Amino acid sequence: MERERTLREITFSNLEHGEVTLYELNEIYEQLGFYFEVKRGQFKGMKKERVH
Repeated sequence: MERERTLREITFSNLEHGEVTLYELNEIYEQLGFYFEVKRGQFKGMKKERVH
């Protein structure tokens, strides 16, 4: 069984070659302040969180 990698171990090369899981990608975007917009189970886009 392959061990899960930490977010610090993910490189741009991994991203370019599609070697990143959706779970890992979601964690990266959350740290950057983005979130996925989903409607009826379909991906509609990404938005940046607004800080007031």
